[in-house]
Amino acid sequence: MGHFNNRSVIEKPMESIHRLMTAFVSMSKPYLHDGKSIEARLKNKDAEFKVYLVTKGRVDIWREVDNRLVETAFAPSVLGLQGSTYRSQYYHLKFSSDAEISTLPLQAAMKIIEQQSLWRDVFYYQGYLNDRQLHHESLLINSSTYETVCLFLKDLSYYPDSERAKLSVADYILQRSNLARSGVMKVLADLRFGGYIDIQHGKLIKILNSFPRNY
Repeated sequence: MGHFNNRSVIEKPMESIHRLMTAFVSMSKPYLHDGKSIEARLKNKDAEFKVYLVTKGRVDIWREVDNRLVETAFAPSVLGLQGSTYRSQYYHLKFSSDAEISTLPLQAAMKIIEQQSLWRDVFYYQGYLNDRQLHHESLLINSSTYETVCLFLKDLSYYPDSERAKLSVADYILQRSNLARSGVMKVLADLRFGGYIDIQHGKLIKILNSFPRNY
């Protein structure tokens, strides 16, 4: 997979997200937490599907079956519009300690979308989410340890500096893949020694040069 230096960036449809969040906010309620990371489900204990509006911070989306982190959503984001029993069984959410979240029932969100003719925005946003899911899957299919590490480093490099400063590079890769820690650490050490990445105290500062095609 020699094209990992040239992958296009998936553009987040900010205008559509802002229109959806503006429409939902009057019907939403703050999701209170105690300043610690907290878990939530797309369907609550009363079997009601929920939509989450992320106005600050980030939300990690974990897959239940193998406890793997499959996506990180940064504010602004809307989570839960897919609303299916099948999907709700397979994923749970973890909010960052600084996250600001509000929530409303999925049925209320659907009613607002219908009343305000927001289906085009939903379509654009769902297309973005589908692209993100495909992107994550492509990182793991038919890739060597070296290629996978390089792809995740590229992904991490797009995070804001403030977010990268909170994340261990090794943990970032290991939580999102089934790679062995020893293999990940060796590739990171080799890339650092070769002058391709700047890592300090386990955090990615910057990608310095394009990664070699062959390891």
